Amino acid sequence: MPKQELSVPKPAELVPGNPFDIVAPASSPESGVFPEKVGLPTLAPLADTGKEARYRRFLFITIIEIFLILTILFTLFSSIPGRVYRAFLNDNMLGQLHREQGSIVSIPYFLFYLFFFFNAGFFLFLLAWHYDITLANRHWVSFLWLTGGLVLLFGAKHLVLKILEAVMPVQKELRTYSFTIIMFSIALGILLIPFNLLIAYGPDDAVSGVIVLALIMIALVYAFRFIRGVFIAGRFVALHLFHFLLYICTVELAPALIVAKAIQLSLNGS
Repeated sequence: MPKQELSVPKPAELVPGNPFDIVAPASSPESGVFPEKVGLPTLAPLADTGKEARYRRFLFITIIEIFLILTILFTLFSSIPGRVYRAFLNDNMLGQLHREQGSIVSIPYFLFYLFFFFNAGFFLFLLAWHYDITLANRHWVSFLWLTGGLVLLFGAKHLVLKILEAVMPVQKELRTYSFTIIMFSIALGILLIPFNLLIAYGPDDAVSGVIVLALIMIALVYAFRFIRGVFIAGRFVALHLFHFLLYICTVELAPALIVAKAIQLSLNGS
């Protein structure tokens, strides 16, 4: 019986891979067909990423410092926040605390007062960052500028009140009002903590609303302090109305208007 020979394909007939694959024709100058170029993914600028990382690191360190200071103050002077809260709401408690403290506040109240400047300066820093207001190249320098500005502003207020004590026959009322500024500032420094946390780590679409609520809260606190101040200075207002209005315009209203104008100019410039 004759043997059947098997036909083996020649090497040229072998097709590598899947025979059903569609192979694009190679580019050739003669055909004028060239393969399309594949675009590379674009990367975000490294400068913006580094700036955001430095900002987040500064936020984390500052908030840790705030809670550390607050924990130390509440541990060492646990009765002070309750007294400040009662003095914030009650005139009689405010007068009692003032009589206990005398003309110079004790160290616990002074430390809580310093904490107000630290926390309020951080709030202003968050406000400046949100509205793209740059005060310095480094975050801690901007924070120190804002905190130092608050210290100078409130220090000027207390200095003006001391000068008025020397020239006006209302020393008791002026000392009480100066003490009222300290008590209300301590309360405000504690009230700002949750707002600072929400502004720092809250959702981006909610930050603007939190800032508005914080500003409303600050305005209400200062309006309440102004009303309490008017009641404290009742005799002074009746006898020296011109000097009272002069103090209100130069010490209370003028700094607020200057700060508001500076923020407006910064926003327009940016």
